[in-house]
Amino acid sequence: MPKQEMTIDSREVAKMVGKDHSHLLRDIKGYIEILGKSNFGLADFFIENTYIDLQGKRRNCYKVTKKGCEMIAHKLTGEKGVLFTATYIERFHDMEQSINQLQIHASKQQLIEARLRNAKSRQASLLLKMADNPNLNNNYKQVLFSYASSLIADKPLIPLPTAEEKTYSAGEIGKMLGVSANKIGRLTNEHNLKTEKYGKLFHDKSKYSNKEVETFRYYESIVPELRNILQN
Repeated sequence: MPKQEMTIDSREVAKMVGKDHSHLLRDIKGYIEILGKSNFGLADFFIENTYIDLQGKRRNCYKVTKKGCEMIAHKLTGEKGVLFTATYIERFHDMEQSINQLQIHASKQQLIEARLRNAKSRQASLLLKMADNPNLNNNYKQVLFSYASSLIADKPLIPLPTAEEKTYSAGEIGKMLGVSANKIGRLTNEHNLKTEKYGKLFHDKSKYSNKEVETFRYYESIVPELRNILQN
């Protein structure tokens, strides 16, 4: 975290030294005029600023640094100078303490965030290793890739696979209607019902060899169509 310049508003400084703000502004302008003739940086002492008064008008003021307060204090004598010095030292001490606390909190927060990122990275790496399994179903792989991308980017860059409608074999549809699987196959062929509306074609391993065979599985929506055919 970059170092913050600590300042006190000139209106507050005016109250500390028991001066009218306009009188303090006049003094500060005098200091600035003298400093401007040398190589001193004006911003090390006084920083121009503005504020809105109770009538809604923009007024001039200054942000007074610790060096600026020291300069003002040197112009004061006696009890007033001692009390102002003690007051502004306390104010800057309090501000420094607050800034230190914020920096400590920010450092702790950064450490927590770094540990969380490392944990997410390890989890994502584990998910990607699981997805590298050649025997894993493609849908499961996509799920793992999606979760891994969410961990790394805090949002899913790879979408989850869409939920598919449940499908049934010809035998399962036959049981619903009280007929054989062969009859279901014959009826759906005769009436051209093996379409995307009523099911989906799958490639599966044959029961009798290592070859893949095409198998049509049906959505439940085909049941009323087949029941109507069987009743007519």
